[in-house]
Amino acid sequence: MTTLDYSTQADWQPVGGKFQSPIDIQTATVTASQLSAISWRGLYQAKEITGDATTIKATGTGAAYLNDRDFDFEQIHFHTPAEHLIDGQAAPIEWHLVHRSATGQLAVIAIFGRIGKPNPSFQGLLDQLTPNASHALTEPIDLTELLPVTGTVYHYLGSLTTPPLTETVEWYVCADSVMLGEKQLADYQALFSQPNNRQVQQLNDRPVIAERL
Repeated sequence: MTTLDYSTQADWQPVGGKFQSPIDIQTATVTASQLSAISWRGLYQAKEITGDATTIKATGTGAAYLNDRDFDFEQIHFHTPAEHLIDGQAAPIEWHLVHRSATGQLAVIAIFGRIGKPNPSFQGLLDQLTPNASHALTEPIDLTELLPVTGTVYHYLGSLTTPPLTETVEWYVCADSVMLGEKQLADYQALFSQPNNRQVQQLNDRPVIAERL
């Protein structure tokens, strides 16, 4: 497996190139909506976990209703520091819940972490991780504590943030962050010491809609 080198990301070649992710969300210029963006519809569980050179990845099951359509959860992974910015500010960590619809549409829910009380779902992933290896979990890990339940969701059309950087990905960036313990974040960063955040991309006149969770 080729290790993704974030120090050379300026050389990554986007597929398309105009509507890339992540972005810096300027809250003063978003379009407000009363729509409900996300409804969690199924228990989120990790069933298999991978520790690669840049992050924890876990595949599993779950379901969400995103802007009136059903999506199935496929995998979760983490970025430190956060990839998306809100008014120029970055959280210490961001995780992505990758979903796919029955028609193949990709949607990613982005969630920020902040330092606070320890998070049992995150701890479950840390405890089960084997660096540079993949394995099925004897018992599924409940991911519920990594999901926000209230707040604003910023919705826009973008891309994957790793090669091939494919566009037409629906993004749902949650404004309300979720707490992780300070030691938990330190333990994660001890395993993955190199930043794995893609630089923010130009908005290029894309609308960003502020919806409700």
